[in-house]
Amino acid sequence: MAGFFYRLASWLPRRPDTPDTTPDDTAAARPARRRFLSLAALAPVLAAAPALAKSDPHAGHAMPPGPSGPGGHGGHGGHGGHGGMIFPWRDPAVAITPPPPLTGKGEGEVITPHIPSLGYERDGDVKVFRLTAQPVTRLLLDGPPRPGSLWDRWHKAKGAMHGMDIPKPVKLWGFNGSMPGPAIEVIQGDRVRIIVKNELPEATSIHWHGLEIPNDQDGVGGLTQPPIRPGQTYVYEFTVNQVGTFMYHSSFNEKKQVGMGLGGFFISHPADGTRRVDRDYGLLLQECFFYPGNEHVDVTSTDPNWFTINGKAAPSTDVLTARVGQTVRLRIANLSNMHAHPIHLHGVTWRVTGTEGGPIPESAQWPGNTVNVAPGTVRDVEFTFHYPGYWHLHCHKLHHTVNAHAAVPMGVMPMGGMTMLFEVAPAQGGHDAGHAPPQTGLDGQAPANAGHDGHVQPAPANAGHDSHQGHGGN
Repeated sequence: MAGFFYRLASWLPRRPDTPDTTPDDTAAARPARRRFLSLAALAPVLAAAPALAKSDPHAGHAMPPGPSGPGGHGGHGGHGGHGGMIFPWRDPAVAITPPPPLTGKGEGEVITPHIPSLGYERDGDVKVFRLTAQPVTRLLLDGPPRPGSLWDRWHKAKGAMHGMDIPKPVKLWGFNGSMPGPAIEVIQGDRVRIIVKNELPEATSIHWHGLEIPNDQDGVGGLTQPPIRPGQTYVYEFTVNQVGTFMYHSSFNEKKQVGMGLGGFFISHPADGTRRVDRDYGLLLQECFFYPGNEHVDVTSTDPNWFTINGKAAPSTDVLTARVGQTVRLRIANLSNMHAHPIHLHGVTWRVTGTEGGPIPESAQWPGNTVNVAPGTVRDVEFTFHYPGYWHLHCHKLHHTVNAHAAVPMGVMPMGGMTMLFEVAPAQGGHDAGHAPPQTGLDGQAPANAGHDGHVQPAPANAGHDSHQGHGGN
């Protein structure tokens, strides 16, 4: 190698002030020695030159070639620096279809505010559900609450800052036009077939979180099944043997795809009809980070600044309703990438009755009014209100009850993020009429009587299994 460098040095031009012949051999060696040392410093680069000459300058980590088109490692279009494509929010070449016809027409018992339920077709004894993974536009925050509504009166009464309820439009990924995806409800023992179509710009797959099913139905793209490429359809089929509150979510490129919203409820009811309650609510917790003015979620962030329940941040979350004496269940599931959420409800002592592993035996249930729900877990809680009025439900990490509009220094903050309200009416029959929620606003004005955002009307008397007002709509 040294001989090679000396020969290479002899080919390099000499400095102009160096004579062609030098009587002193030592003096003559100095320029050549300097040239040799300079070339020796380049040895690693020169040694790698043959490999570099053969490599693709965009190849990054030299991943194996994937199929052409979106979804492969190599793909067409630009290079991502690590050998993969940069996928946009949507691929214009992939058409976004309307939601399947039975979206919002489920017959389940669980009320999931802002999230539609999913109906099914029959193929003999098999219940057939259809899910389409697709880009979704969503308002995390609709804007100011309707004048005269409960939220509006509360914020005015506390003297909350203005300018904190700017609408927050975002571009996410969901199912059937909804983020989170529609709620699937089945009965223990059902044979289900779920037909998944992919209209995303990259491959995906669906994992049935918490369900004990055959390995080839578990939904880990690339491990237990081929990834579902853009434009393709994949069919899952299995028997549901468990009871409880479960979830479904992407299990391909999970950090990105779950962070962009690909998930929803999967709920299985007992075959014997037990575990029924008067009011059964499903609340799905999610979090994300957005730069100001940007509609695209930054899934690399570990410091989320928007926190949602069923895809909405307060004050755009629905007001929940119940009556004194009714048994209420909350199914609280966490699909956040980072944080656990200690969910607290004022005015009650509940029992924790279930997890993502199913119901907890009564002897093992524990009391409380705050339950910590870690990412990937579910907590079912059951309770009864003893007093009517307005009761506050919220995450007790109080940063998670503020939307990312705050000016600094801050004034009085309006409620945001993971915040909901219960409006509890007197028990039917009127013997609690003296404790009814006030019929004047918190600011002393008469409220407008209007739907979910006003919620001054009493809860329906028989609002158990036949009430699905919370399933649909955004």
